[in-house]
Amino acid sequence: MNPTAHAKANGINIPDNRDGENDYVWRDSTISHMLSRPEYLGHTVNFKTYRKSYKQKKQLKNDPANWQIFENTHEAIIDQETYDIVQRIRDGRRRVTPMGKMPALSGMVFCADYGAKMYQVRGRSLPQSEYMVCTTYRKKGKDICPSHQIRNSVIEKQILAGIREITGYVQANENEFMEMITKKSRAEVDRSLRDGRRELEQSQARIHKLDEIIQWLYENNIEGKISDERFAKMPENYEVEQKALECRVTELRNIIATQQESSINVDLFLAKVRKYTDVRELTPEIIREFVERIEIFKPERISGHKVQRLRIVWNCIGEFMPPQPKKTEKSA
Repeated sequence: MNPTAHAKANGINIPDNRDGENDYVWRDSTISHMLSRPEYLGHTVNFKTYRKSYKQKKQLKNDPANWQIFENTHEAIIDQETYDIVQRIRDGRRRVTPMGKMPALSGMVFCADYGAKMYQVRGRSLPQSEYMVCTTYRKKGKDICPSHQIRNSVIEKQILAGIREITGYVQANENEFMEMITKKSRAEVDRSLRDGRRELEQSQARIHKLDEIIQWLYENNIEGKISDERFAKMPENYEVEQKALECRVTELRNIIATQQESSINVDLFLAKVRKYTDVRELTPEIIREFVERIEIFKPERISGHKVQRLRIVWNCIGEFMPPQPKKTEKSA
């Protein structure tokens, strides 16, 4: 039953704005609302709204950063992995084709050089003429971004080959795979933490320096070395810079804390591999399960041949290429 019918069946009198009497028809807006609510993960969420004053009845939406979330307070009806996949799909702007079809790669393909999203264009001939085009190239021209045009069939072929290669390798070398990904994750987190801590130290040092400058201006104003008019103008820029730095320091501390706690969920990826033991054909569900994003590079000429690279970033493990087997020399 839909929510309104369920409420009425349990004796709860609520407004009924349904067009028909079918108790099993769900509106798109209802489902869309459900897909964005962490409550369905089993969490209780407080402070989603607020009022400017107790005198005002109008409720305003609070920033999600200010929500208070109490985890695992009731039974979940959706698992975290599925919820995360849905959020990634909804975060990316997707374009429906003129035929009303949602392309399997919509919202997942990006220009590797400028980071712009690529969208599908359909030619006038066969389905093989469906291809992805860089937004920057189409809007600003080749002087800003060279053409990154690539056929959908080429991308899907590479994705299928990559999935088959990774799943085959993981199934044959599970322990080695776990060790490689754990080591890779640790190295990336350590590098990111180093950069974040360096920027944090620089920002804190600059804030301290600005405090000294503002204090110096204040003392000179008290002693009459700087007029009141001049003093009123001089600290303003420093205070604006200081405020921006303080916001950045808070942001960096949150990032560092998150990175220290985060780790690649190898077990989650292994579950995907066990679920799809032998992938012969791609579906939108399989693509979303395995792939986080695809990055397309501009074409290059190598030895007279056109070559176009693409990078696949996998869910849970990031970019990963299984090691190639060593070639053995043939005896004479």
